[in-house]
Amino acid sequence: YPVSGAIYGVAVDGEITAENFTFQPGFRFDTQFGYNIYDWLGVSLESGVIYNALQNYTFSFSGDIDILGSTFTGSRSFTCPADGELLQVPVQLSAIARWPGATAFKPFIGGGIGAIWQQLDVNNINIAGTDIQANYCRSAFQFGFNGQLGANYTVAPGVDFYGVFKLLGVFTPRIGNYDFENSYNFALEVGIQSRF
Repeated sequence: YPVSGAIYGVAVDGEITAENFTFQPGFRFDTQFGYNIYDWLGVSLESGVIYNALQNYTFSFSGDIDILGSTFTGSRSFTCPADGELLQVPVQLSAIARWPGATAFKPFIGGGIGAIWQQLDVNNINIAGTDIQANYCRSAFQFGFNGQLGANYTVAPGVDFYGVFKLLGVFTPRIGNYDFENSYNFALEVGIQSRF
């Protein structure tokens, strides 16, 4: 998009062609309430909290850019260390298919759709060794999807240990004035499941 002015205190006269945020590994806490329609098929309502700290902010531009007194012309890209976080709270309906039969070990696969609340905070960006205050905080609800692949192991009647790989995705998310092409969050999760 064309820009003539300043982005996070950096003078730009040209066109921003791309912006990208990279996040550090974080943590995820989930809760899930479900119902088994059959031994091999269940449905569930899932929610939780996902947190990732911001690591880098990358922007590409064409035109003129003035960074701390140095002017760059043409097409260039800069990756800058950044401080901030992304908080996600999904609320989704899912279906889960399990290996049928009375076995202790049961692989499963599942997926679903629903809403995802996201909040993006960008506190500061380090450009050429200088911290520039961004003070950016925006949140929004979006439509998203999830997928999972894992296995349960029954340790007692009604009690399972489980391990699962999870994917959370958002369809063309918009947070404040940022339109993202895509947004994916991957997680490895272990836990305890109670059945009654």
